[in-house]
Amino acid sequence: MPAVHHVEIAADEIDGLQKLGYTCGYFPYAARAGYNSAPGRLWVIIQNAFGLITIARSFRPGVIYFNSRLEVLAGIRDVITICLFKTFLKYPVKFIIKSHGSDIDILSDKGFLMSKIILPYLKRNISGWLFLSTEEKNKVIQTGYFAPDKIFTTKNIVRTGQFKPDKLFKSKLNISDDHRVLLFVGRVIKEKGVFEVVEAFSRIKDAFKVSLVIVGWGSELENLKQNCKALGLADDIKFTGFIPESDVVQFYANSDILVFPTFFPEGFPMALFNSVAAGMAIVTTATRAAKDFLSEPENCLWVEPQNADSVKNALVKLLQSDVLIAGMKTNNLNTGHLFSEEQVCRELSETIQTIVKQ
Repeated sequence: MPAVHHVEIAADEIDGLQKLGYTCGYFPYAARAGYNSAPGRLWVIIQNAFGLITIARSFRPGVIYFNSRLEVLAGIRDVITICLFKTFLKYPVKFIIKSHGSDIDILSDKGFLMSKIILPYLKRNISGWLFLSTEEKNKVIQTGYFAPDKIFTTKNIVRTGQFKPDKLFKSKLNISDDHRVLLFVGRVIKEKGVFEVVEAFSRIKDAFKVSLVIVGWGSELENLKQNCKALGLADDIKFTGFIPESDVVQFYANSDILVFPTFFPEGFPMALFNSVAAGMAIVTTATRAAKDFLSEPENCLWVEPQNADSVKNALVKLLQSDVLIAGMKTNNLNTGHLFSEEQVCRELSETIQTIVKQ
């Protein structure tokens, strides 16, 4: 189980699998606050590994399912955990990794640690890799590093019934009732495309009745606010800062258009798919899982990464067509059912069974 990000997703997977007859346990598998040095992080990894061993001694799992990533630091953590487990508990178990995002390039890493220790160990000991998009799966298969029959795709669960309209939503944010609400949700870093969102908004705000809400926190937040001041937007954009995932739900449920021109190597971005399930119109880039489930103009309008003009043009096209927005709303509400707990866990169960039988 992750400690901060994707906790709800992992909890819902446990709940869904239990409903299908699985006996599930869980253990914390993430860094802890206050451990910032390399020795401190290593100590946490070892503690977590022995926590898993303690649980497994009585639980005797047939499958251990890690919420992890295909990247250097996560790979080191996974290897240490599996190595300690196999050292102290010598009985057959299948290890599965669900990769929340991936750096495919590490499969070509020529450094000694990755090429001679981490990747070979994972190749020998991981029975199944689950990725969140066809693009990632295909890229991993193309490298030829892992056996194709060990590579699968999966989805994240979206709590599709959680989006409730609130008639007071706009008034709470001091937004005019006749304005459409544009929404950005995510870490405030350049790779998420948030600077392009602000630039595009600056070019359309005088032509349409619109307001922009930015939900999230990140290393570029203060720079973004300064940029807004320079563009004369300080009073036109609502910044919420960090808020818990459970509180972000109201923003999906009561906003009109998600503007998410990310060029970060997303897997299955929850901001995007929560917006789908909430029935929002969407402006986004054609990345990974977005390409698997969304099409233009039924679900979204595609934009070019790092291109404020492209974002502006897409917003103008949407804001000029109530029919287009209404169609996206209907189609996205229907698409959102693909990510329900029942649907995702049924597919996940089939994948687990395939891995177990190999």
